[in-house]
Amino acid sequence: MTKPNRSRYRLATLRQNAAEKLGGGTIDFETPDGAEFSIPAPGFWPDSAKEAIRAGDDLALAAALLGENHAKFVEAGGRSDDLTLLFGAYAEGQGSTVGE
Repeated sequence: MTKPNRSRYRLATLRQNAAEKLGGGTIDFETPDGAEFSIPAPGFWPDSAKEAIRAGDDLALAAALLGENHAKFVEAGGRSDDLTLLFGAYAEGQGSTVGE
């Protein structure tokens, strides 16, 4: 038997609302040579990114977040450690720290 007045949440709507609060749900940046890239903001990461973090694998994290653009990112002068710098700057801009 179902509970009366029970809400049903739509993940698509929740994701859209969260993305709007975060300015689109992506972090846009450019590499030293001026190439432009975008990765999902925290909270929108694929499970493969979470697995890479758990494993302490920065290279796999960069590949998971950049997807098919990872090779272009490296060719444009990007390094996986640059994403750590990016996360710090993003967190500071959101009024939090990387650990939060």
